Amino acid sequence: VPRAVKRDGNPAQSDGIEEEELLALIVKENYNDNNNCKNKLEEYCNGLEKANKKPEEVHEKLKDLCGSGNQETKCKSLKDKIQDKCTKFKPILQAVLGSLNDKECAEKGRQCLFLEGADPTNLKDNCNTLRNKCYQNKRDEVAEEVLLRALGDGSLQEKNKCEPKLKTVCQELSGESDELALSCSKSSDTCTSLIGIAEERCKALKKVESTVKKEMCPSLLEQCHFYKENCKSPNEPNCTLVEEKCNEQGVTFVPPDQPFIPTHHPTTLAQKIGLSALYKRAAQDGVHIASPPDRDLLDLLALLKQSASGSNNIKDTCEKTLKNNCNTLKNHPTLKKLCNGTEASADGNYVCIALKNKLDSLPQDIKSRLGLRDEKEISLWHELSDSLTEEECTRMLSQCYYYGVHDKSKLETPCKNLRAACYKRGLSSVANEALEDRLRGLFYNATGDKANVLLAKLVEECKGLGENGSIDNDELLSRCLQPDSSRFLLLRDLHYKTFILQRHLDEKRDFPGEEDCEDLERRCEALGKDFDTVHNPCHSLKHHCVRLRQVGELEALLLIKTNGSLKSNDECLKETTKQCTRRGRTGRHMLPFACVDPNVTCKLMTDNVESKCHFLEENIKKSGIVKTIESKQDIDGKEEDCDFWEPYCDAYMSHCDHLVNGVSGGAGSGNGECAKLKKECQDYRKQRGLEDRFTVLLAGTLKNKTKCGHVYLGLCSKLNNTGHGLTGLCNDSSKIPGLCTKFMGRVQKKCVGLSGKLNKEKDTLKQESKTYEQLRQEAENAIVGASLVLAKASTVGTPNSTLNTIDNSSGSTNNSAQSANTAGNSAANNSSVQSLTKRSAAQVKITAQEVQAFEKASDALTLYDELKEKCKELQSDCLFREECSTCKSSCEAIDKICYGLKPLSVKEQTVRIITQNVTIKENVTITETRTETTEAASCSLTCSAPTICTTVRTTDTWVTHTSTHTSTSTQTSTITSTVTFTSTRRCKPTKCTTEGGGDEEGHVKPSGGVRISGSSVMKSVVLTILVWMLM
Repeated sequence: VPRAVKRDGNPAQSDGIEEEELLALIVKENYNDNNNCKNKLEEYCNGLEKANKKPEEVHEKLKDLCGSGNQETKCKSLKDKIQDKCTKFKPILQAVLGSLNDKECAEKGRQCLFLEGADPTNLKDNCNTLRNKCYQNKRDEVAEEVLLRALGDGSLQEKNKCEPKLKTVCQELSGESDELALSCSKSSDTCTSLIGIAEERCKALKKVESTVKKEMCPSLLEQCHFYKENCKSPNEPNCTLVEEKCNEQGVTFVPPDQPFIPTHHPTTLAQKIGLSALYKRAAQDGVHIASPPDRDLLDLLALLKQSASGSNNIKDTCEKTLKNNCNTLKNHPTLKKLCNGTEASADGNYVCIALKNKLDSLPQDIKSRLGLRDEKEISLWHELSDSLTEEECTRMLSQCYYYGVHDKSKLETPCKNLRAACYKRGLSSVANEALEDRLRGLFYNATGDKANVLLAKLVEECKGLGENGSIDNDELLSRCLQPDSSRFLLLRDLHYKTFILQRHLDEKRDFPGEEDCEDLERRCEALGKDFDTVHNPCHSLKHHCVRLRQVGELEALLLIKTNGSLKSNDECLKETTKQCTRRGRTGRHMLPFACVDPNVTCKLMTDNVESKCHFLEENIKKSGIVKTIESKQDIDGKEEDCDFWEPYCDAYMSHCDHLVNGVSGGAGSGNGECAKLKKECQDYRKQRGLEDRFTVLLAGTLKNKTKCGHVYLGLCSKLNNTGHGLTGLCNDSSKIPGLCTKFMGRVQKKCVGLSGKLNKEKDTLKQESKTYEQLRQEAENAIVGASLVLAKASTVGTPNSTLNTIDNSSGSTNNSAQSANTAGNSAANNSSVQSLTKRSAAQVKITAQEVQAFEKASDALTLYDELKEKCKELQSDCLFREECSTCKSSCEAIDKICYGLKPLSVKEQTVRIITQNVTIKENVTITETRTETTEAASCSLTCSAPTICTTVRTTDTWVTHTSTHTSTSTQTSTITSTVTFTSTRRCKPTKCTTEGGGDEEGHVKPSGGVRISGSSVMKSVVLTILVWMLM
């Protein structure tokens, strides 16, 4: 968009402004009366004197103004000089009105600023016309630029391409401004004009492609992005060359719709063309553009403007226009209701009457709002009010834009005053903002001496702006040249801004959105320095904005760390309470506002995730990315798309079922957009996994392609014929250079922004490691104080819990125990997550001290695991510190922190098995006998335990032979024990059985036990010592 020409508005140096012009601005029409002129100049000097400032500090040409008697001398010679200036300027101004460009608007506008007030009779009308035309030109240029960008896909190469595309883009853009609505209603004329403009832009772009300077790059890259597709030979510019030259100078272009985030609202056409940036740029030139109200009637108004016939009766014109166009309007979304067949409907007639009433009341509305004495009289620039709101300007300008052509006698002059006032309001807004930003804190109670301090500071800041060449705004120049009166204008503006801020805070402070927080917090920060009245509502806003940001952090945490916790409010509450409780207990409560009310937090998070899932699904469909990936036969061709889209699906699939199964699909159907996308990326992801593993092996060599190739070959020679999964990347040595190039490109891409990320993570890790160390010390002290015995969960209840075998004999071993120990320790060491189990037993009373110690230990281990996991991730990034040279210092600091982490010292229970050799001497006597025995058994029925039997026997024995044998034997016993925390054991005697099967007396039948004959029985002595130790 062509910008207003930046002038060298430096009042402290040579800026082309002459002394009589400065004096004309100060005294205005009083230059013609010596007394009035003198009084005005004395008043001006008195204001500067109060602030202890000299006139030359305002502008060097005023150096002698405030000397004794100088005001009168100046006034005597001023009359002829100003009259001469005005006389010469009048024909020049008249001549340029027919064809204005940006340079003439800037130069002649400044002349009008100085001279219009001195000679209103000759200059007022034409200066007003100049500003009206310059203002409207800027608005038309913006609309033109919007359509050039919207049709920047090659549609402006031919008219038959332009018109259908214009109708499509106008469906979204016609409501963005009055000028766009009118252009859209005249598609044929608009296309003819745009094709010619596009051709001129291409020619201009081609001329400068070979002489690209750094300061030109932002503009040239922007033009290439939006215009190049409409350029054709011989006017086709070499935009690739422009991009290369600008990249060499460190300048790149980021399209307005980037970065694209799939979980946000689908990109609109307005975002693609950078509409908001265009409007902000225009606002810096004093032209505020916004969507007009009553958009349902916008197309009708545009149609009426085309049909203007000079008739002053808009009602008749409206009814006639409807009648002539009802056949066309029957398919229009909003205007079809205004027609009934080929005639205007009752609604149509009503709308036409309403339009007439609005037109009749508009002149009076403008007069009252601008405070005009006579709506038929053109107002001077300095008399125009600049207190109109943006909404008022938008509304009334829109009415003037459409209604003005239907009744020029009533509306031409009021609407010219309105446009000038809105232009002044826009310029004043920019000027006020520039000065207020530099004077924050000085407006508070700015009376008496404080008012003079403010005035002095205002003069100093204006001097600084002038020295920097930053005064390119007529209203800013006016305020700097008239500091005393400007002080009151600034105070009034700030009071109004404070009033508006309070109104917006009342509407939004309790439940602000992200954009609300960004805007309102900025305004609170600025205005809070001077106005106490906003402190309380701004504090409340800050509280809710902090909560909103913390809710976002908690949401991101739950998306990654949990599975489906944001699917429903109940699951969310459960997980949120868990996270908040643990963080509060460990003293790491970084999300206090999010945790203060889990119900509100979960409502915000689940609603937000549901919205993001909806947008993700919609963006996948709208982009057609699944079909795009499916159509790519080459796995490497899928890399960019899969790497971009899959992480979003991975994050949200478990929280949104429709991403997996579709809206109407049942569980497991796999018809969701993310499920389909991941299916198409499956082969790439498998291959990428292998390549990433190989890339890690090549870390440190990926700065040099030759070195990478040598190391690659060396790795392959080791992997070949091993059956390793990575051997597939070694099958064809001719592919190694290409793979090295690919891996190097990926690592360089990873390096971009890695330094900033690691610096930030390093600081966070450092702080959290300090928190952990403090927590670890507290936990260990609590464990000792409570005499608490804790066991790692991986060892509890297993028979091989950290066993130590002690052998008291020489040369005796226990292989089974050793192998069990090895297996148990290996399992414990391979456990990636540590947790604790508290030993308990029946009827054991637990003290509060033990509970506290257990919780502290649990929290310390949880934080330790989190830090180790974070270290693992960061050290994975640091594998490529040689390739990413800017990351070395951060990686060294991260290594130091991570290797310095000490685990919680938990004393585990230890089972010691003592194996002893016992030597037993036995005397065995064998007696040969012949025995005759009569045996009868009786069982008592009174015992409470299982039946106990008593035997009565009669034996007759004859000894036939006796021999004695003495032997010595050694027996080795080993017992492996397990720990039983709580157990109840019962011993049950063997029940007697009889041949009869009943309880009556009878002969005893052996119960299946071992029968040992002899008078002496071998006894086994086993000594088992179970020692629990706290190691």
